[in-house]
Amino acid sequence: MIAIINAILSIFLFVLLVRVVLSYVPAPPGTAINAITRFFEAITDPVLRPIRRVVPPVRMGSGAMDLSPLIVLVAIWVIRSII
Repeated sequence: MIAIINAILSIFLFVLLVRVVLSYVPAPPGTAINAITRFFEAITDPVLRPIRRVVPPVRMGSGAMDLSPLIVLVAIWVIRSII
């Protein structure tokens, strides 16, 4: 059972990292990269959305940085180290 949970967390961690990288790639509507980006967003948003409600983006000059992926990343590492 622990091996299954660890595998699921590892897969989600990989998907989350791919989503973070894709967030820096321009994805014009109607392109393959847009479809791929939307796929990874659909997988990760249910986990990230509640965290975004509690932790707002950090303002950095004219932009803002979303900390929710970082928080989930740390939480996964903690959970994996406990189990």
